[in-house]
Amino acid sequence: MDINLKKILIADDSKTFLMYMGILLKRMGFSIVPIESGKKVLKLIKNINPDIVMLDVNMGDMNGTSVLKYLKEDKSTSRIPIIMMSSDSDADLIEKCRKIGCSCYLPKPIKVEQLHIALEECSFSPLGPRRKHLRVSVTKKVVVKYKGKHYDLYTETLSEGGVYLRKRDSFPIWSELEIQMVIDKGHVLNIKGTVVHTKEITSDVFKVPPGMGIKFTDISEDQAQILKDYIARLIAEDIVDSQEESVIELNGTKNS
Repeated sequence: MDINLKKILIADDSKTFLMYMGILLKRMGFSIVPIESGKKVLKLIKNINPDIVMLDVNMGDMNGTSVLKYLKEDKSTSRIPIIMMSSDSDADLIEKCRKIGCSCYLPKPIKVEQLHIALEECSFSPLGPRRKHLRVSVTKKVVVKYKGKHYDLYTETLSEGGVYLRKRDSFPIWSELEIQMVIDKGHVLNIKGTVVHTKEITSDVFKVPPGMGIKFTDISEDQAQILKDYIARLIAEDIVDSQEESVIELNGTKNS
């Protein structure tokens, strides 16, 4: 689990879009800096020093492709991965952005899974270990069986590939566990896992509490899909339901 959150600068001249995307990205585990102007991006980016930039193509004062060009021509910002966003899916426009140097191009409305893939490819691949699975920060009680004993523990983050459990005295690394988790719609999942890292109490306890990272080792395709859908709903369902205009889509459609 990352202690230092990756910082995303996201620029769009729609306050509504920035609000919903900011909520979504924070739930996905990122630090967000929203900006409403292309010109402000160029003015502030060196002070902000983001790990990744997301730009709307059509901003009023200065379009995103122009901002992209400036950032890629400046040696101090040229290595920052940039994701372009637009409701315009014209192939020529997409190709133009790629030639200038964008890493990914996302069509609007933004789909949660496509966003996760773009962030994985553009941010985690060059900057460190890849976050393969979509994950969410969530506090949920689970039952853990270890050496014949049962423990009621709480999650800190959850993905289809594993879970971080809060516990002051963690089980040793490589311990094998059985985890029982009740999720929405009455599904009870019984999943085996292995402790792959632990964290003791330190000065950064308020960033990441003491506990252990568990990698699921015996999870079926059906269980993985149930978890994947559940996590996507935790991240975005209430946002999708409250939108006055379609900004974010869950599983491809607003009302899925």
